[in-house]
Amino acid sequence: MRISVESWGPDYGGELELGPQEATVEAIDVSCEDRAWEPVAPAPLDGLAEAPIAFVDGTRRMDARLFLMDGGSAPIPGVAGSVGVGAVTCEPIAPSNGTWYTPRRAQITECRITRYLAMGEGKSLDLPAGPGLEFEAMPHPARDLEQLADAIHDRMRTNEADLAAEIATDGHLVFLDGPLAKMRPGPARVIAYIKSHNRRYLGPDEEAILGTLGCGERTPLFAFGEPRPRYSWYLRLCALDETQHSWHGLVRCEVPAAVSQKTAVELADASATLLPRFASLPHWDPRAPQNLVPVAGLEKKMRHLLGDRVLVNRMIKDAARRMA
Repeated sequence: MRISVESWGPDYGGELELGPQEATVEAIDVSCEDRAWEPVAPAPLDGLAEAPIAFVDGTRRMDARLFLMDGGSAPIPGVAGSVGVGAVTCEPIAPSNGTWYTPRRAQITECRITRYLAMGEGKSLDLPAGPGLEFEAMPHPARDLEQLADAIHDRMRTNEADLAAEIATDGHLVFLDGPLAKMRPGPARVIAYIKSHNRRYLGPDEEAILGTLGCGERTPLFAFGEPRPRYSWYLRLCALDETQHSWHGLVRCEVPAAVSQKTAVELADASATLLPRFASLPHWDPRAPQNLVPVAGLEKKMRHLLGDRVLVNRMIKDAARRMA
């Protein structure tokens, strides 16, 4: 028997929160790459070696819970939330031998802050709390505060996907922190990057190779069917030592099914080559190695731009009093 203590800080959930192995509602094809299910060492980047790289991520914060009294039998709930999405870009250097790649210094190139007031029962209400604190109306049919908060989270995912698609049209290879759920269908060169695991998509035979992946190795592709067709794979960001569990440092990636299978393989190889070079270290990041260094810097910048939580809450209260 061996016990592994998870490296992630407990405040961030966990990198591994798997339930029992159960069938997913999505059809999965594990033969789409037509190769044996064993660890795959990535091929050279070739045409992708000179592509600029972008990392896209978002953050959101629930600033206040509100209740609207409009003469009904009960107050109507609402949630005021702030959303930030941004991008870090990096120009890679490809040495002449084409076998290893060193990234240049990362630079934050986009930071977009939007604020929303999600009101229940479909009520539409703006909240001008001050310069830079204009909360945009987001009517929602629910009355449950958790569902209203989820609506703001979904808006963050949509904003992330829109920014990723926009940057991809400029020729960047884009890594999107989070799933492809809100991406519009199309062959965008966007690789979604999922840091933690709470569902099991592979059968026991395929899943068994996850623990054998070395740093920079990936699984073969597997393909999802309806309702969201896409290619996916797992890869490992770091070497394991004897204190870590076998899924430590694993991430799952996705690309749209609209790209060709050949392109999906090229993108999978690019992710396995590049992402370990951006992996964080446990002595300075509580979600190492999955929380990539450029993404961690972007998160810090966006949290700053969201403003002081106490001050924002006070300004929301002042605005609510003015509207009474």
